[in-house]
Amino acid sequence: MATGEEFRGPRQVAHVPLEREQSLTEVCRQAVDRLAAKLPGAQVYCHLLVGEALRVIASEGGLRLIYEVRRDQGGICWRALETGEAQLVEDVRRDPDYMATDERVRAEIAIPVAGDGETMLVLDAEFTDRAFTPEEAEMMLAEAARLEDELAPA
Repeated sequence: MATGEEFRGPRQVAHVPLEREQSLTEVCRQAVDRLAAKLPGAQVYCHLLVGEALRVIASEGGLRLIYEVRRDQGGICWRALETGEAQLVEDVRRDPDYMATDERVRAEIAIPVAGDGETMLVLDAEFTDRAFTPEEAEMMLAEAARLEDELAPA
């Protein structure tokens, strides 16, 4: 049986109190909504690191959604999180880490976002039938920076 320190309730994220998790979800929802308005036709996600998985906590778009990706499954979002660097993939068909969710996806941008001093989120957009523009990549980077600022301790 787990001790009280080891137990996490079903809604609590590792190292994030429930109240903070709810606030985090709202901030991510707002970021995804802003990006979806600027990137018509793109699928936009915000993934939260929960133990050994990246879990979607906000999403906008019409593509099929994979709710959670375990570390051992890999993927472009995991690469962004593990390297700490934005991943600008113009052709996912040529990227060995891409996890196919929809055959129409051609490009992806995945940007790690730090909160409370550690990388805990990945802001992600998938583009169907085309690559993203430099302006769209800049919008994603700017939104990730805004999100990081919003998550910075007061």
